[in-house]
Amino acid sequence: MELAGWVTVGTAAVVGGFTVVGHLFDQVPALSQKMITAIRSVRAVRDEVKATRE
Repeated sequence: MELAGWVTVGTAAVVGGFTVVGHLFDQVPALSQKMITAIRSVRAVRDEVKATRE
């Protein structure tokens, strides 16, 4: 009976791991779009600072 408990825990851990990884991969497109926007903003600020120094 002890083996059945460990099998259940192992199965739950694997399923939980796949659920978390799946959720993280679902977030990639939204996060990458936000990152692109942030990088463009930082570059615009950098260009503005360079233009003011000249």
